[in-house]
Amino acid sequence: MFAHFLIPAPDPLSPTADGKIVGLYFYLRRKQKLDLIWSSAASLFRKMSSSLEKVVAQKKQAIEAVMDMFEKGAEVLASAVGELFPLCEAAAPVLKLALDNVHSKEVYYVKEQFLTVRNKLDVLSSQLEDIDGELKKGKLDSQYFSVEENIRNQFRKYMDILEAKHQFREVKTRLFLEHFAKTGGEKNLFVLYNALMGTNSFGEPILEVVERYVVRNRRLLEDFCVRMKELFCLGLIALLGHCALTLQSQEEEQEKIQEWSQKIEEVESSMKTTIESCVASFPEQAELDLQRLLQEQGEETLQDTSQQILEFLVKKYDWVCWSVRLINHSGSTYRNLRAGKHFYHVAGRNWFEVLQVNNIDLVVSYSTHPQPVPRDCIQQLMEGQGKRGNAPEVVEVLEKQLCGFVVHAVSRHKESAAAWSFPEDCHYWERHKNVAVCVHSE
Repeated sequence: MFAHFLIPAPDPLSPTADGKIVGLYFYLRRKQKLDLIWSSAASLFRKMSSSLEKVVAQKKQAIEAVMDMFEKGAEVLASAVGELFPLCEAAAPVLKLALDNVHSKEVYYVKEQFLTVRNKLDVLSSQLEDIDGELKKGKLDSQYFSVEENIRNQFRKYMDILEAKHQFREVKTRLFLEHFAKTGGEKNLFVLYNALMGTNSFGEPILEVVERYVVRNRRLLEDFCVRMKELFCLGLIALLGHCALTLQSQEEEQEKIQEWSQKIEEVESSMKTTIESCVASFPEQAELDLQRLLQEQGEETLQDTSQQILEFLVKKYDWVCWSVRLINHSGSTYRNLRAGKHFYHVAGRNWFEVLQVNNIDLVVSYSTHPQPVPRDCIQQLMEGQGKRGNAPEVVEVLEKQLCGFVVHAVSRHKESAAAWSFPEDCHYWERHKNVAVCVHSE
């Protein structure tokens, strides 16, 4: 290793001493001290940069998990709690490394993920545009509607620093700090938080307004929640970048991270609860939807109507398997007499009916975890004990042997139609001599 050798001091009282030599001596001593100071500073800088790089590298795995959730889609991301913050936390160390002109694959990776989140926020579906339009009709604080633009611009200015060449970073940093203050700074995040939680002047939480507007449409509600999370991400990245430039200590930075980590967890928990409530209430909402849908139906065949109803259910409640049966009340006097008063019967759970809309009865049953149907067993029963009975009698025979299944029988003397989204081995619909039979697992 290299060693530092101090120059021996000349004796100024010596008769051989020369003024120039003495001056040179003190100049060299000062230079050695400065070299030592710069060497120590450079060593400290390298250690700090290395430490920041380690922080970013340590967060990489957590960030990869966050981005994996983004790829899995809205259903996973909307209900996640406490998973997004590692991505936002990287904002401060990445900015410091950029200002120190440190280039590493970790810094590049994090920067790319920030842009990925921004690009996802740029994709706005027509349904989400409709939701924004509905919110603007409400009595929301007017500040809410400038929040998204402010946060987007703050984030853009933050990214300008990361993407600038070294000689322009000082200017970009000044512009970011000026713009952050000009557009309300941290206040935008507080406005967004208050709007979603229904605190301060906002009254009813936006989540409840949106759930009501989309008529408990789970997928639209999830899309809205994801959009709000993406907006929070951009806002927090800009905020923590600002903290890295303005706060005096690491402790202050950590306090800010802790404060917003807690608030984001509150928002995410509220989102998860709202989505779970929406999912749990799907049977009641589906029944209300179909009452309206049947009243709006035109003069179409039973089969066409049943198919349209099924398509509606599958689109809105795509995590559920559906079975739809329509029974026509009208018919000749003879056929009505043969069918009897109880011309259909249903047993089991997970079903509802909409009665006497346009002279049609609708029976809908469903399952979120369909199981295979014992087809051979059903056919044997229908060729034996169930061969001559009416609808209630056939259902009684079948349900004794089919525990955990929905069983529906309709008299052959009534016009009926069916449509379903169950896998073929999990659904039974056959017309027998006396009745049409539907069976699937609960």
